[in-house]
Amino acid sequence: SDLRVRADRLSYDQVNDVVRATGNVRVSHQGNAYAGPHAELKLASFVGFVVEPTFVIGKTGAGGTAQRLDFLDRDRAIAAAATYTSCPADGSGGPAWLLSADRIALDFETKEGVAEGAVLRFLGVPLLGLPTVSFPLAEARKSGWLPPIVGLNSGSGLVAAVPYYWNIAPNRDATITPIARTRRGPGVDAEFRYLEPDYAGKLRLDLLPYDRQTSSTRYA
Repeated sequence: SDLRVRADRLSYDQVNDVVRATGNVRVSHQGNAYAGPHAELKLASFVGFVVEPTFVIGKTGAGGTAQRLDFLDRDRAIAAAATYTSCPADGSGGPAWLLSADRIALDFETKEGVAEGAVLRFLGVPLLGLPTVSFPLAEARKSGWLPPIVGLNSGSGLVAAVPYYWNIAPNRDATITPIARTRRGPGVDAEFRYLEPDYAGKLRLDLLPYDRQTSSTRYA
């Protein structure tokens, strides 16, 4: 097994196969790392919990925090009152964008995370509420929300966009991006890509149905 547990104080209950760790706890398993003040784990089944952990997913470098993280088995865990981000910290010491959720289910067998009661935040400001949202736990292509894009320009004002990537098939995908522009109104950009043995192509749609400056629907 690649399980490692480090802490200021460790005890092992041989009868119940439970290790208890307190103080600067560090748990590593399958390339993932968990840190917190207290943890209890069954070594053979990897069932247990970490209190107030921070965690890092080894295959993506993404991670987050939780009030408590429960390991259901070697491939599944539940994080309660959790946050998750895949972007590095900004100059203020926190990540630029953050997903906060009531509950995040991590499944390392299917390589998918699912957040329930989620709110997407940019620089601490809530942008989008999502009852359920999924995200990949590996670098493989997978449908899900991508990091938000926020900008400012003279024509559109403040622009906030949250792209959704749709992995339709190994040779087809699409990115659908709802966009809010303070000076022009809401819109949607979409890009569809396809690849065949003898040809490839791309279709784009930029839709701004209620443009406050000019009405435009553009195809390319």
